[in-house]
Amino acid sequence: MAVEQRRRAVRRLPAGWALVLAFDVLATSLGSLVLCVLALLLPGIEEDYGPATGPTSPTALALFAAALALIASLAVTSTLVSRAGTGRARLLALWLSAGRLALLALAAAAFVGYGILVIEP
Repeated sequence: MAVEQRRRAVRRLPAGWALVLAFDVLATSLGSLVLCVLALLLPGIEEDYGPATGPTSPTALALFAAALALIASLAVTSTLVSRAGTGRARLLALWLSAGRLALLALAAAAFVGYGILVIEP
């Protein structure tokens, strides 16, 4: 006897949300990479090396933690999108992704604006 299994109809993402997710992955990965590089360079700039010539600066450790938080939130979002049982969970993950992307863009714009308005003159 053949047992007929019903496949649950999975709705495809609209093109706009797929584009947001793609930019979110790129921006989050790039943002966490920049934070890690800054955390590695910061002790050399501040001449704050510990006994094992590793970063001991609280600011450097905070940058590493922020990079880890970005990657962790990206993992949570991708898990929610791929395994969402309901449309509501999937929509929540998509809005989380869009919010993180907006925060990353705002932080980058603030960094550039600060450089132009405060440091450059």
